[in-house]
Amino acid sequence: MANIIANKFGNVKERFVENVLGILNECYNRLDAHAVEIVDVYIFEKSSLMNTFMNKEKRKLGIETSAFEESFLAIHDAWRGTPRIMVAYDKMCHTPKLVGKGVLHHEVAHTALHGSLEYYSFSPPIFLLELERNSIISRQVMRDLVYLASIAVKDYEVTQLLYEKGYVEDQVAYSEYYLKPSEEELETWKIAEKNKIAALLFLVSFLKTICCAAPLLNDERYGEEILKAINVSLKFLPAELSARLLKILQVTSKFGGNTHVNVDLFMKEIIDELAVKGIGKI
Repeated sequence: MANIIANKFGNVKERFVENVLGILNECYNRLDAHAVEIVDVYIFEKSSLMNTFMNKEKRKLGIETSAFEESFLAIHDAWRGTPRIMVAYDKMCHTPKLVGKGVLHHEVAHTALHGSLEYYSFSPPIFLLELERNSIISRQVMRDLVYLASIAVKDYEVTQLLYEKGYVEDQVAYSEYYLKPSEEELETWKIAEKNKIAALLFLVSFLKTICCAAPLLNDERYGEEILKAINVSLKFLPAELSARLLKILQVTSKFGGNTHVNVDLFMKEIIDELAVKGIGKI
């Protein structure tokens, strides 16, 4: 069993903390083959506190990314070598219980699969370095693309693991919750679509959500429901770009057990479908 060390920041009810710890412990027990020994759990009264904390951590650790960021119910990282789960109390309190469970299970699976520094350092593949050398993309854009692609791949791997362990209904609820584009995302796209690089980064960022849902597509009971939710989530995009994102999603069927190899496969498909064929037509 993982040793969970809980910390509260602000006014958080003890009953909520106990409920979170109960859900985390149950999930660790079901994922019995994991190698997690210690996990830090930070529960923030407000999501704004959580976001401020994470931004400060990035600055301290020299983590540079200008990629699109979202405000999540909970997040995971292992930047300091020990897996951490951070939870936004205010957001979780206004979220359906099944979605909340799905979120916490999602973060537990991240600690089991991606709980060390090697999953936070991805070298750009050769084809991206070539684009940077030829001044087609900047070094920062290259880093952002790898960062966003790695997040999408890791989320796919997490859902795949949870699905294999029998977490189905909560992962369906979690995926459908995030598949609905927020007003912020819709407004961001209106700005991003006017610039090729911004559009590319936005679309790769959006792949995170549909990648997270992808392992559920083969489920006999929920597969069609998830496919419909994915298609609805893409309706705000031009039809050609929606089709290209779905085409990129197909490469997940080739993923194996090596996250770094999976990221390279995913990144190659992204460049082929978006940077080479798709973005120029926006």
